[in-house]
Amino acid sequence: MFCIMDGTPMSTKLTGLSLSFIGVVVISPDALVLRWVAMDHGTLLLWRGLFLIAGFSAVILYQYQLNSLKALSRAGWFGVLSGFLFAINTFCYTKSIQLTSVTAAMMIISTAPVFAALISWLLLKERINYLTAIVIICTLVGIAIIAADSEGHNTITGNLFALVCAVSMAMNFVLARFKSARDLTPGLVFSGLFIVLLAVLEGADNTMPETLQLGAIAIIAMIALPIGFTLLQIAPRFISATDVSLFLLLEAVLAPFWVWLVLSEIPSVTTLIGSVVICLTLSFYGYLQYLKTP
Repeated sequence: MFCIMDGTPMSTKLTGLSLSFIGVVVISPDALVLRWVAMDHGTLLLWRGLFLIAGFSAVILYQYQLNSLKALSRAGWFGVLSGFLFAINTFCYTKSIQLTSVTAAMMIISTAPVFAALISWLLLKERINYLTAIVIICTLVGIAIIAADSEGHNTITGNLFALVCAVSMAMNFVLARFKSARDLTPGLVFSGLFIVLLAVLEGADNTMPETLQLGAIAIIAMIALPIGFTLLQIAPRFISATDVSLFLLLEAVLAPFWVWLVLSEIPSVTTLIGSVVICLTLSFYGYLQYLKTP
């Protein structure tokens, strides 16, 4: 069987890349919906969590049918941990979209591959060479530029939530890679339970949202996100967690585009400069990943 330069079988690599690409495209309109709906964060989390429970449950039933409970059991505590990390990721993501510009939030979140490399170095003892170290520094510079921007919708708090989102997402990808022999995706159903709990703790409003807004949240949280994130959760079984995270750069481009197209939200020049730094850096980082020798 043909192999690519990093020693991974070509068909396996293409499977991982395809899953990552489709997953990111499917979830990319999420930021637009979050920016458009008019409700407090707790209420948004409550409905998002409820719809995610239904969506991920449907995905598990489709995949495993009568063996769904066994699949949940096989995922074990690592599956629960994956669900918890996804819940933290969701909480910080929705908060950042509400508090800062979509471009700033998405660009900061797209730095997940850098944090995946750092976490893999700390926990999986994967080596970081000097070029990767330079990439990390440049990425942090891009984040600093965006964080320093006080124009438009940008806020320091929102940017910090986006940063925590990137770290928790990277941790989930590394976990999926670490346990690549085990399917952890059934554990994502627990994320909805954790999200509902976070919503209750935040004091969610029990008032029924407008039908159109509730429908939009349902489509995203019950259909798009479960399908998209299930694909992204499966992808690290075929390619590295860092490679999967790099596809977040595509979402960082698509999500602001949808917001600009529908809501006419234009990022500031400073945010654009920081975004260019991050885009170029992560593109270079992706290039390095594919040039690695076995």
